[in-house]
Amino acid sequence: MSEQEMQYTAKDLAASLDVTTSTLRRWAIALESAHYPFQRNEKGQRIYTEQDIATFEELKKLLGEKMTFADAIQQLTGHTKTNEKKSETEKLNVTAEELEKLVSRAVKKAVKKAVKKEREKLFKQLKKQMKKERNKLKEKS
Repeated sequence: MSEQEMQYTAKDLAASLDVTTSTLRRWAIALESAHYPFQRNEKGQRIYTEQDIATFEELKKLLGEKMTFADAIQQLTGHTKTNEKKSETEKLNVTAEELEKLVSRAVKKAVKKAVKKEREKLFKQLKKQMKKERNKLKEKS
């Protein structure tokens, strides 16, 4: 990419295409899964070029002509998504769901363990305090 070529953020591009940023993200993920290369900044975020804008405009046009999303992506990239092999985004979604369940279980387990530990600590303190009070009572009598 030449230094003169303009770069656009997702927010700017979505606004110019009159779509939401989540729609733009979904389109970009589908294009990437069909091997369309996007450039990324130092934070790993996609940065869009004039060529990318033209690609998205064509995708929007194809979708407006009632072409299926999968067919439009294939036409733009020349790659098909087979039924046998999940796209990278599908793998990520499943992994995200599984990860969410694992994290939820881990958090519940950690909270339960922390509560148990705190309860034991409180019981020790209470036992110690009771012993102290008992000793005071013995001294007074």
